[in-house]
Amino acid sequence: MKKNVRIFLCVCLLTLLLTECLVALIETTTLVSYQNWFTSGEMFAWITANRFETSDIVDYCFRYVWPYWLVCSMIYFAIGVLVWWLMVIKDTRPARYTAIGIIVTLAVPFVLPDVTNSLAHEIACMVHQIRNIEKHKNDNTAFRYYAIRQQHGADKEIYVMSIGESVRYKNFSLNDKYDRETTPLLRQRTDLVSYSDYYANATLTQHALPMLLTGAPTNDFEKHFDRKTIAAAFSEAGFKTALVSHRAQLMNNGYHDYLAKNFDIVAFVSHDSLIATTIEHLAVQYSKLFVVTHYLGNHMFYTNRTEDCLVWRPDYNADPKAKSDSIFFNAYDNSLLYTDRLLNNEIEILKQTHNVAAWLFVSDHGEYISSKVSGHGHTYNPTKDEYHVPLMVWYSDEYKNAYPQKVANVIKHKDEPVCADHVFWSVLDMADIQIDSTLQQDGMSIFGKQLKCKGRALLLPNGKTIMNL
Repeated sequence: MKKNVRIFLCVCLLTLLLTECLVALIETTTLVSYQNWFTSGEMFAWITANRFETSDIVDYCFRYVWPYWLVCSMIYFAIGVLVWWLMVIKDTRPARYTAIGIIVTLAVPFVLPDVTNSLAHEIACMVHQIRNIEKHKNDNTAFRYYAIRQQHGADKEIYVMSIGESVRYKNFSLNDKYDRETTPLLRQRTDLVSYSDYYANATLTQHALPMLLTGAPTNDFEKHFDRKTIAAAFSEAGFKTALVSHRAQLMNNGYHDYLAKNFDIVAFVSHDSLIATTIEHLAVQYSKLFVVTHYLGNHMFYTNRTEDCLVWRPDYNADPKAKSDSIFFNAYDNSLLYTDRLLNNEIEILKQTHNVAAWLFVSDHGEYISSKVSGHGHTYNPTKDEYHVPLMVWYSDEYKNAYPQKVANVIKHKDEPVCADHVFWSVLDMADIQIDSTLQQDGMSIFGKQLKCKGRALLLPNGKTIMNL
């Protein structure tokens, strides 16, 4: 073989090897961070990540993942030198075949099914997800809920569906099962009902949110493409609808952006503390108001807090040189302390309107916390902490007077096993809204007399696998 041909072939093999090295570095990152191979769920999350998430991930990688990158790079560098020696220096037919065999062998795990989840297959799944979003952005414009109210309600009403981020039930001291006081303000409330046995339906926000807002069941995730969000039902019932979200949560060009289109008002705020004040401004302007709030909350790596909430140390963010195994747990609980303040502020603002008002809070998913491991919804063997999350209901005195039976029902059901499949129907019923009989699902509201406690399931990060709970 001519020398220039050998060199050209060698360069092609080394280019392929470099590509394999980059893929291996990504796989190494997810194995260290999430203890799982890279899948379509992570890909979609990564390509739609905003600068807040990106900076946190980069910081984490340079603190914990870089040694694995170094080892991986050294291995691939050694293989590259070997390939060059076999192709250019040794230059025999067996040597060339050996070099080609090495490169092909390294590529196999990223292509064959059931090996590292077949990266090629996962890329195809991610592309399918993105195409589905684009395809269905306008396909459901004719969809209607045909929403009605049995009563016209009071002159002034406010209903809020509040969605938290990564809140673990176990770490909420409100539930009397945690030795740290992470929710001192919510604990003092006598007008708050906390559910003890509520499970999320997904471990990633990009999967949980569409189902929460459209009522698509866990075992039929793609059904949400055929529906509008719950905001459309409230609009049909005569409400002004608003979405108030931390910009890091809904600014992504993915499911989040797609789900925001049904709201009359969309407000992206730069900090969670501005969400409650935005509700306050809206309440002055509109007499019939439905608001969905979406917090940055307790998103990894738990930076969302103020300095006065830095109670437990060492904290991952405040003490970068700390080596304690508790740095993530402390940081998480500090962020929960701040969440307690934000949620209590939201309730207080609703209370001060003296309107018929009710508020339902739920977290999209929980969190797996471990020393030097980020389990932010990406694990494929989820622990209970990843799906056992808070579900809370608050109601004003005016609401209790208007709907005493609904309040009694909420209290009665608070220890029954419920899941995210109940949330959509509960929020509609909270406002006494019924939809078309072909869509209506009886027994799915915690505000109703009879509650169906159906089997609970969890959609895993690949967006395809269902795990029964």
